[in-house]
Amino acid sequence: MEPFDDPFGEPIDENESKSPMQPLADDDPFAASNFVADGEEVPAGIDDVNIEVGAPSEEEFVFVSSDPRHTLKANLLVVKREDGYGRSYFLLSPSVAAFCKNGSLKKFVKHMRIFLYITNEGGYGLWLIRDSLDNWSVSDLAVAQTAKKVFTRRYTDGKVRKGHSSSALPTDTVLFPDKALTGPDGILGQAFGEAFVIKSIDHPVINRLLKGIK
Repeated sequence: MEPFDDPFGEPIDENESKSPMQPLADDDPFAASNFVADGEEVPAGIDDVNIEVGAPSEEEFVFVSSDPRHTLKANLLVVKREDGYGRSYFLLSPSVAAFCKNGSLKKFVKHMRIFLYITNEGGYGLWLIRDSLDNWSVSDLAVAQTAKKVFTRRYTDGKVRKGHSSSALPTDTVLFPDKALTGPDGILGQAFGEAFVIKSIDHPVINRLLKGIK
C-alpha cells in the first residue's frame, strides 16, 4: 500500500521533498476567547487566533520559540497574490513538490526555514526564511536567531536585514504552545488551512502557473 501523502506529516530528509502554508480565521463557537467571566480576561491560546505566515512586520517586536518542534525546513510554492499585493504561500504535499521541482515550476518552489514566533502583543506567526546563502537569507536568519534570546524587531539596512532588540520586553513569562508544527492537529495545518495546501497537480494554482508559462 502506498504511504499516505500527508502535507502536515513529520519533516522529511534534507534531500527529499518537503512542505508549506497561510492563515484562516478560527470560527470555533467553543473557543475560550468567546467566554469571559465577570472581571476576568481570558488569554487567547494559539487555537483561538490567526497565525500570520511570511516574515514579521518591521513595526513589531517578536520572540522566536527555541522548541525544536517549532522549527523545520519545507518546500513552499510562492506566487504573487491575484490582487497583485504581496505573495501567497502554499504548502505542498511531497508528490506535488517533486512534480514542481522537476519541471517549469521549479522557480516558484522555495526551500524555506520555518520558525514559530510570538509578537509583544501576543500574536503568533510563522517566520519564513529562504534556506539559501544569499545576503538577505543569511542576515534574516541571524536576526531570527537573536530573536530566540530577546524580543527583536527586524528592519532593512541596505541589502541586508538587521535586528533591533529590546531588553525592556520580558521573555521569562512567554509561553509557547505545547504542540508541534507537524501532524494532523499541528500548527502548520491551522496556519495554512485547506485553502493554502496543494495536494494535487490539478490544483487551480498549478494550472494557472502552467498556462501562464506556455
